[in-house]
Amino acid sequence: MKKQSAEDIKADDIRNEKLVQAMQAMVRHEDMHTRSVMVTELMRSRLLSPILRETVLLESSGPSTRIKFEDIENTDGDRYYLAFTDMDEYSKWNEDGTHDQALIMTMEDFGNLLIRNVNDLKGFVINPYGENVSISKKLLLSLLQQQEAKQNAKRGN
Repeated sequence: MKKQSAEDIKADDIRNEKLVQAMQAMVRHEDMHTRSVMVTELMRSRLLSPILRETVLLESSGPSTRIKFEDIENTDGDRYYLAFTDMDEYSKWNEDGTHDQALIMTMEDFGNLLIRNVNDLKGFVINPYGENVSISKKLLLSLLQQQEAKQNAKRGN
């Protein structure tokens, strides 16, 4: 079977069953093991993140498209980017059907987004109307650094 390239993957292809199971296990009984399993699955996953596209007219270069990532606010007033494990979870948030665009994101993508955007977003939340697992900016950056260190160790750097 031919492996799909990133360009071939569609939103309907995103499933993440193992990540959902790991998040549910962690929500039921959070300990070192359930967190570790969830983190392992999280780092392997691709998630859906809703966006808004805006066309902006620039005098010098003409029309340009800007992308704005959707976010959500919790009861404490903290804002998080949205991430969904599959279209079913995406649909819970998009009940009215007005949000019809999403990017397929890896943890590295979320890390780059959180590092580069100067805003007060605290991280991202996975399945806010399901498992509702928040990943802070600090935690994600730590996980990405650990992953990079492991890869460098494997290469002998």
